[in-house]
Amino acid sequence: HFGFMPGGGAQPPRHMGRGWRGMGGVGSCLEFLMSAATGARQNPPMPGEKRRTSKSIYRLRCIERPEIGTSLEHPVRLVIFDFDETLTLVTLMTPDGTYLPEQRDWAREVNFETPWVEGSRVQKLHNLLSALANGKDGETRVLACLTRNGNSSGVAAVINLMKAADLDEHFTCIWALPHRPNRRCGAYQDKKGKWTFFDPPVKSGHDHKADVLQQIAQDPKAWFPQLCSKSDMPKGVSHMSSLRVEQIVLVDDQRANFQSESGTQVLRYVKVARYDADYRDFGFMRDMGGIGAHDDADYDALKRFVEDPWMCKDTFMVRCQERPFEGGLTSSMRQPVNLVVFDFDETLTMATFMPGDPLFATDIGWTPQERAERGEWSKADLIQYNFESPYVEGSRVEKLRAMLKSLSASDDGHTRRTLAVLTRNEQGVVAVLNLLSLASLAEYFSAIWTIPARSSIPNGAYRDGKEWKAFDPPVDKVHDHKADLLHSVAKDPSVWFPQLSAKDGDSKCPGLRKLKVEGIVLVDDERANFRSNSEAEAKVMRYCKVARYDEVYRDCGALNQMGGIGAHSDSDYETLKSFVERPWEHPYENLPTTAQTLERESSGRLLGQVGNTESKGTMGRAASTSNLFREAGASEEPEPPKAPRVRKANMSNSPPLRTR
Repeated sequence: HFGFMPGGGAQPPRHMGRGWRGMGGVGSCLEFLMSAATGARQNPPMPGEKRRTSKSIYRLRCIERPEIGTSLEHPVRLVIFDFDETLTLVTLMTPDGTYLPEQRDWAREVNFETPWVEGSRVQKLHNLLSALANGKDGETRVLACLTRNGNSSGVAAVINLMKAADLDEHFTCIWALPHRPNRRCGAYQDKKGKWTFFDPPVKSGHDHKADVLQQIAQDPKAWFPQLCSKSDMPKGVSHMSSLRVEQIVLVDDQRANFQSESGTQVLRYVKVARYDADYRDFGFMRDMGGIGAHDDADYDALKRFVEDPWMCKDTFMVRCQERPFEGGLTSSMRQPVNLVVFDFDETLTMATFMPGDPLFATDIGWTPQERAERGEWSKADLIQYNFESPYVEGSRVEKLRAMLKSLSASDDGHTRRTLAVLTRNEQGVVAVLNLLSLASLAEYFSAIWTIPARSSIPNGAYRDGKEWKAFDPPVDKVHDHKADLLHSVAKDPSVWFPQLSAKDGDSKCPGLRKLKVEGIVLVDDERANFRSNSEAEAKVMRYCKVARYDEVYRDCGALNQMGGIGAHSDSDYETLKSFVERPWEHPYENLPTTAQTLERESSGRLLGQVGNTESKGTMGRAASTSNLFREAGASEEPEPPKAPRVRKANMSNSPPLRTR
């Protein structure tokens, strides 16, 4: 990653890319960027070396929240795009945000063009933006950009990079967050194509995109200066005077931007896929993005969503998939599921609330006091807040019990299965076991494991009849990732299930003697848990992704990164049961064949023939290609931490309440 730093230096990438020369100021440590522009390579390609796209699927996701209600009454009038890793694949800028004529083609290539899909991505973006602005049946819409790009030149830097690809012509306004003194935070374009800087009221409200969208809908003139001058008003801007927040779509690669800490939500949004990849000559880069970076289907999906957003109501349902593996498509060799492993936090729970009593995390069988004092957790409270859903009718705990019981045996009764829990809960295995026991869910599981390995507390517990016992599975001998751990379980189940050492072990943990990794299903709300970041890149071959969402929850206020099987739809239980019975009916959705097989020869020259760059002295200029940086905030902006799982009622009398 290449992050601009105020002192003029650069941050070294966490994974050294090809040609990295070490720290030594802008000129030396980013010398390889200059060499890429002038045609030289630090390391020449090996014979036959080619660029290949990943076979993983990276497509955008379009959502209309159910809160809109009768959405046909609210057609989309305004589409707002993030810039970094949404319009760009990765953002590489000069420190002052300006480009020499000979740098424009190179800037366009590395910021906007994708090496993974055939054809010009820039041209596809032009076609998409034109189609969005001029919809079907004569509809007109306004396109704008809302960015957190941290370049020292602010909005001007974004406009300059857009101009390198001629994309600026499609946008009416560009706004930058957060407010910065002595720097304009906005720019608007008149109908003649002239850009003028101005100051939108970005400092008057919450510093979050969801809140900004609310402000735009409440006071459009403050955000669209063109509304004050009819003579300079571009096509479609007049609609902004009566804009409603339901008529805005936000396109962004950061999920955290769709709901603020204040609880304000973006009602219609498009989540652009993020991914890690070896990119051109820059080596390994994390958190890349870009509409259409891996699949042309993105453009049509986004266009259709803007035209008919009501077709993409968010249902918050589980999604189950089976990756292809040897024998997986042959009916006579279909591998049955023998082990179903559940995550705990935001998978079995909706959100995880734990009492402050230290014995809760150390004593198996802990229960709260029969008569909880004011503000303390009662048994009913812990069950309700952790497991029961306020979004559907009926008891979620009872539905979970029924589902777990049905998963333990196949429909025909010939196959019995083992269930387990694998979690990163910070309070440890005993705390997880105690919560499951309070809800009468523990009886369906044979083992519980926690990661990462800790020496101060047990890392596992197993059920021997009706009794639970703590033990230490070999967590410390496995790479700290769920996929690697499940591969270890498949290799030697007995060290993870101590019951197997008993004479009746097969009856206590059925189906595990000849366990294969293909016979394991992982149910989890974290997509990253299905493929390891280790060198082996261990994969979970069969998995169910539990939907995550941000929501106002009971008396806890707005909580982010919530989850839970069946939290919003009873269909989750049947979907999961059906998948465990017949996982081969849920094949993994690969990229189109053309994208899978696309290969490109390594090129030693990204920039076209622009003359002798050395004679122009580009290394010494402020806008030199050698001084290009990846804007730090674009790649390093983390997902926000989970909001504290605490009750707001009676807080003055409440004891400390733990979150996981």
